[in-house]
Amino acid sequence: MLSVILIWLYVIGTTYVIGYSLLNSLTGIARMQSRRGDRTYPYVVHFQENYLIAGIIAVTIYAQIFSLFGKVGLYANIILLLVSAFLCVIQIRKILDEGHRLWAMLFSTGSLWLYCIIFLIFSYGTSHGIMHYDTGLYHAQAIHWIESYGVVKGLGNLHVRLAYNSAAFPLSALYSFSFLGGQSYHTLAGYFALLLAWQCVDLKNIRRRKKATLPDVARIVAVYYLFTIFDEIVSPASDYFVITLLCYIIIQWLDLDLNHEKSVAPYIFLCVTAVYAITLKLSAAPFILLAVKPIVMMIQRKRKEYIRMTVYSILAGLLTIIPFLIRNVILSGWLIYPFTALDLFHFSWKIPLGTAKYDAREIAVYGRGYTDVSRYTEPLRTWVPKWFGNAGKINQVMLTADVLSLLGMCFLLIFWVMAVRNKDTRISEKTGKIVRLDHIRMVTLGDFLFIEIILYLALLFWFVNAPLIRYGSIFILFPAALMGYRAIIYLQYRV
Repeated sequence: MLSVILIWLYVIGTTYVIGYSLLNSLTGIARMQSRRGDRTYPYVVHFQENYLIAGIIAVTIYAQIFSLFGKVGLYANIILLLVSAFLCVIQIRKILDEGHRLWAMLFSTGSLWLYCIIFLIFSYGTSHGIMHYDTGLYHAQAIHWIESYGVVKGLGNLHVRLAYNSAAFPLSALYSFSFLGGQSYHTLAGYFALLLAWQCVDLKNIRRRKKATLPDVARIVAVYYLFTIFDEIVSPASDYFVITLLCYIIIQWLDLDLNHEKSVAPYIFLCVTAVYAITLKLSAAPFILLAVKPIVMMIQRKRKEYIRMTVYSILAGLLTIIPFLIRNVILSGWLIYPFTALDLFHFSWKIPLGTAKYDAREIAVYGRGYTDVSRYTEPLRTWVPKWFGNAGKINQVMLTADVLSLLGMCFLLIFWVMAVRNKDTRISEKTGKIVRLDHIRMVTLGDFLFIEIILYLALLFWFVNAPLIRYGSIFILFPAALMGYRAIIYLQYRV
């Protein structure tokens, strides 16, 4: 546990400094601004965790690039530490002022001890627990290869599971401290869980507000998920990295919508974070659709500075995903293994087409509850009943609720389209004689439908490809939970 605490303090220190430097530099270079009426102001980052997330993204990109040239170990950490120290020195006053402001805020709200207690609880969970089966199969081996050699050409031919590239593995190798001798310390899955747990601390404000909000419902779902994985975050499984990060994205996106954020900057940041989530695990792919909102916001404003912002946003997304794609090609010869539709390369180390297709089908049937790949072509009516029966009571209830909620979403979508045609898209106004919501602050109907549609697309993407509950638990929980609370709001404020 002490080792976990020391490593996390090192992770927080390096990622905070790098993330702080990165976000403040980008918002200045790209001229990202926030609006108050007709006036514009430089955008100020409102959530301190954004610095940690931006830092972890930057450090992950660094670890992936470093792995292309050699093992990710001592020298990678020396360079990381020197860069962090340099950035800290050149902006020490700003960092200290920001730290002082954060410290004062935590003391004034009485949250400091709560954050510390959560830190200790999750450091304990990360040092004790059940090692995931796949960690023994290939997670630990993949990380060890990176620690010892970096990326190895054609490694997937040795064991196809070693071709399952994830940005979580180079990151874990960077902070594993295996170069000290002895074991590798796999603490980053727990660290991602810690960041999500800190994001959920805001639930304490329900008592002050005397009501829950839509982001609070998302936080409750996230807390439930954290309880289900608490005894397994000792394992560096990529599932935990990506799902905790997606929960973070959903919660913060809803927070922005709740506050009717006018600046496009925080939405762009979350879109880049979604691209990063895809490099952790491909099941996050539907969340790239979040980019629709900032694109629409920039088009509507028609300002010259948004051209520069768009260019920098695209470059940030490409920089996030390109090292991941390069590693894919080196490991397997495929751009995205085992997705064989993109057959672009013909390297000598390329995993054979038949092997890749068989591997993809094996993943799919395993998610359905089978181990016999020959059953891949079985129709839905054959495997879905058994799969549903083995999903567990809570998941069965939530899946049923998801189907029912889909009908409610279709009704709301029709209602919203009619409102748009009447040039009345403001949820705060009286909508006919159904609901009056002008006296409460909430996520607008359009914003709610946008995130709900993406969640349903993510649920469908997961179900079609590999519906293993562990892979998509939040895709099951979120749609119905958010729709259910939205329905409660409507019933509560009927006129």
